[in-house]
Amino acid sequence: MKFLVTGGTGFIGARVVVNLWERKIPVVVADLSLNIEWTKQIALLKYQNDTAKLIELQEQIDQTTFINLDVSNREQVNDVFLRFPDITHVIHLAYLMSAEVETDHHRGASVNILGMVNMFDMVVDHKLSRLVFASSETIYGANHSAYGDENYAVKEEDFCSLDDHFYTYGVMKMLNEFTAQKYIKTKGVSIAAMRPPIVYGDGRMRGSVLWACEFATNPALGKKVNLPFSKDSHDCWIYVDDVAEQFVRLSLKPKLNHFAYNNGGHSVTAEELMETVERILPDAQYEFDESVSRTALVDRCDSSRLEQEIGFVPRSLADGVRAQIEEARSRQLQVNY
Repeated sequence: MKFLVTGGTGFIGARVVVNLWERKIPVVVADLSLNIEWTKQIALLKYQNDTAKLIELQEQIDQTTFINLDVSNREQVNDVFLRFPDITHVIHLAYLMSAEVETDHHRGASVNILGMVNMFDMVVDHKLSRLVFASSETIYGANHSAYGDENYAVKEEDFCSLDDHFYTYGVMKMLNEFTAQKYIKTKGVSIAAMRPPIVYGDGRMRGSVLWACEFATNPALGKKVNLPFSKDSHDCWIYVDDVAEQFVRLSLKPKLNHFAYNNGGHSVTAEELMETVERILPDAQYEFDESVSRTALVDRCDSSRLEQEIGFVPRSLADGVRAQIEEARSRQLQVNY
């Protein structure tokens, strides 16, 4: 067994790679802009007080191959599988985020549509055991009102009109899922999609939701945080390490019962989110933008399908926020040292 993780030194990808190192699963890490030291740092900070585990992880790191890869270039993608014919699984996370797509639609389509098709072709051409890719809660549209009751948790079979969408990114994810199911039906391959909500944690460096890092990291470092929406804005949040665990477990399960899975998470208002931070950091300073009533995302996602499939329930919001704060402070101490 060997994994390829595309976008493997990105915000979620680096956590997936560390998760595979912890399991002693060989991995090839591919990214357009490799951030190798950042990925290693995540592992080293996590086990900074466990020398034996650090030695184990270092052995895995030393055996890992890091490669530059533009997933929109089919020849480059195919060359990876020719170079590493023992790759059996792929976790595909190489994608341009919503702000980047809106800035450059041509590049967005090249990476997010053509790049995804290139990966689907690799599953067929190289007879891979499984491909799991990141879809998104944005496929459900920009407003929970499309589903009626505000307390309703959106399920995998729910959908809305294109008129209810805001992000081109989300519509691209819809096309990815549609195309994937064509491959499954016509080629008999194993492909699965996961639909994360807002993924929070320390270290998010790009995208239109940098506030999903800043809300806890800024107070952890003694800085004020400004959230660009109302305190009453309702969203679904999940910790980045839990998402990584979900990706790996879904990849490893021999047989899956479904194609698409909501990652789940905790549905809270922005005010409740910051109250969670305050319980850990009483001196946290923050402001909301009351001129923006809500984010362009659904409020709640049902995760029962995924929990039943892989037997994993994400940690509590408080535990996730605490983990983020501890990591941010540990990283700052290392930088100062």
